[in-house]
Amino acid sequence: MCRNPYLCCDLPTQVKHIITPSDSLIGSTVSDSSLTTSLFEGHLLNKKSDSPQLHITNFDFGVAAVLLFAFILFVWLYTNNSKRLNQIVKAFYINRFSNQLGRDEITFGNRVSIFLSALFIISFSLFIYQLANYYGIQTNNNGVIFFTQLLLIISAIYGIKILLVRFFGFIFQSQKESGEYSMMIFLFCNVLGLFFLPIVVCMTFVKDVSPLIFIYSGYCVFALLLFIRVLRGFLIGLNSIRVSKFYLFLYLCTLEILPFVIMVKLFMINIK
Repeated sequence: MCRNPYLCCDLPTQVKHIITPSDSLIGSTVSDSSLTTSLFEGHLLNKKSDSPQLHITNFDFGVAAVLLFAFILFVWLYTNNSKRLNQIVKAFYINRFSNQLGRDEITFGNRVSIFLSALFIISFSLFIYQLANYYGIQTNNNGVIFFTQLLLIISAIYGIKILLVRFFGFIFQSQKESGEYSMMIFLFCNVLGLFFLPIVVCMTFVKDVSPLIFIYSGYCVFALLLFIRVLRGFLIGLNSIRVSKFYLFLYLCTLEILPFVIMVKLFMINIK
């Protein structure tokens, strides 16, 4: 008998069943199909192996190491000689800045000149190396040897070219003009190395864009800078009374335009 009428009530007479643990979800089998179906079934990620597998790619880590070295060179030049870099780029197409470089005695033995020349040789060699790999015209299977040969050939070509210009200047008694054009060749190499570095980086690491875009960009940059160099050399000869116009035209055709045409012809033959 309950003593408190507010806490006590009669059980309803309709209740005929008492819930027991066996009627609960504990220990029962779930029959709902939405709960039994796994969330990780019906996808495209199929298992290929039960154990971890080593992922091997065809990436050339040697090229990445060379690019890292070239990037370190560029960062050092930009952080320590940004004003001089800006002056060198402008001197390539503005005569006033090139004369200022001559007065400042920016010679081939200068520290900035050495690093810029090294950057040009590395960038240009990497461009030709990746170009050869893309068209399948690499001469041997050892990439290190092939890249080393490119470094030596490019260094020899532009070194011999500058020596020939100096030699012809001495023969024809036009040392001033030959010195100016040697400076133009030097500026051409330095500016070309600065422009080719991002192109080579994109050719190596950008895979979502066709490599032909960067290859043709390199062609356009090289052709444009070569045209500016030849034009500046032609103007140097025209403004001098000591330089024969015939010998100037002969030099530009034999040592500037003809080697470029031969290289393009050989390249077109090898990719066919």
